[in-house]
Formats: sequence, structure tokens, C-alpha cells
Amino acid sequence: MIVRYALGFLLLGLVLTSCSQKRHYGNPIQAPATILKDMESFWNYKARNVRLYEDYQALDPESNVIPKEDFLKKIATGEYFPLRLSSTDSSAYYRLQPIKKTSSQDIRTTVKYWGLEELEHFRKEGTTLPDYQFVDMDGTVYTKETTKGKILVVKCWFLACLPCIQEMPALNELKQQYSGRNDMLFVSLCMDPKDKVAAFLKKKKFDYVTVPDQESYMTDQLQLNSYPTHFVINKQGLITKKVNDYHALAYALRKETSR
Repeated sequence: MIVRYALGFLLLGLVLTSCSQKRHYGNPIQAPATILKDMESFWNYKARNVRLYEDYQALDPESNVIPKEDFLKKIATGEYFPLRLSSTDSSAYYRLQPIKKTSSQDIRTTVKYWGLEELEHFRKEGTTLPDYQFVDMDGTVYTKETTKGKILVVKCWFLACLPCIQEMPALNELKQQYSGRNDMLFVSLCMDPKDKVAAFLKKKKFDYVTVPDQESYMTDQLQLNSYPTHFVINKQGLITKKVNDYHALAYALRKETSR
């Protein structure tokens, strides 16, 4: 009798465990063959459906959960792309989807460099910025000591970068959303010399604190090769997100300020 009851509890436990592991994702939101039809189709799919800067569940080709770093490493080979799956909850699910040898080489190359960039961004999380002593346009000095205890939002750019300029109105609005918080600091690092930056800021409104003459820091210390680049650094001085566009930055700030 005792053995029978024990077996019954064991079976009940297995049923409950099975229920708790119910999958919350379904079929791909778009057929892989359609996505990989040509470069335009792939680009539209990526732009509309893939946001790897958000929280998501990474799955291997057999739909097993895998670490995000392993997931991004596979994408960086150019042999897989993240296939978004339909979801029954608010989470995002991406499965590694093999890219057929017959697919466009342009797609494979695009996926490879996309994966390498996302992998590098992911590996920055939890690290720190190299030591700095930023002097802004008004002569105010910022160091790790003076910014400690604040959420630091850093934009890296240069005057000839059109996307860097185009996003400034949106960044001004974003900064305004957090205007009531004295624990946040928005800083822009610009490659160009002070006189040229001053002339630019007379014509273009940008509400970040701006630090000129930062080409060496951005190229040698941060080793950036893509602009604009944004960093979100938490109050402990650790990078929580590195991204390249306004939408990703807005998401990262919502997450950081809700902790």
C-alpha cells in the first residue's frame, strides 16, 4: 500500500512538472523560405520582427533552451539566423534557423556581421568603461568618482555622422522623460574639436552634456567602429547595455530605471 501511494505521488509530480514546463511559443511568425527569398525580404523581416536588444528566450535548432552567448555565437558564423516564433505570452522566442547554402551570400554576410555585433554588445554587459576624465563644453569634469551612484547614459558620435544627428530630437525627448530624476546623467562624447562642436550646437539643439575631442577615447579605449553607439551604465558603474539606436536605448532605460 505504501509503495502504491508513493508511486501515485511520483506520477502526480511528473504530471505537474510537465504542466509547469508548457511551451509558450508556437510556429514561426514567417516561413523561413519567405524570409530568405532575397535580401529585401530578409531585411524587412529583420527590421520588423527581430529585436535582440530586448529580453528573449534563445533556442537551438531543435527548440532546446541555450545560453544567449552560444546563440549569438551561432548567428555570428553566418550559418544561422534568429527565427522569431509566435508567442502565447509577453516573452519573445527566437530559434536558430539554418541558412541554406543556396541562399544569397549577401544574406549570409549580413547575418554574420550582425551576429558579431550583437555578440560583442552582449559581452560588454557587466564590464566597466575604461577610466575617464571627461571635460564638457562648460569645463565641468566627470570621472568615475563623480558619476558614482548615478545611471550614466553615454552617446558616442561625430559631426559627419548623419544617423547620429538624425536621432538627436528623439534623444532630447527621451532625456525629458527622465527630467525629474537627479540620479541620471546624459553625456555625449564627440570626436570633433571643441570649436567645431560649439558651432554645431548653436544650430542644433542637443540636451546631453557634450564632451568634445574624444576620438582617441572612443577608438582606442572603447574600440568603437559603429556610430552612433550608446551605453547604459548602472549606479555600480557596470555596463548594462550597449546599443546602436534610439529604440534600443529607450528599452534599456525603461528596464534600468525600473529595477
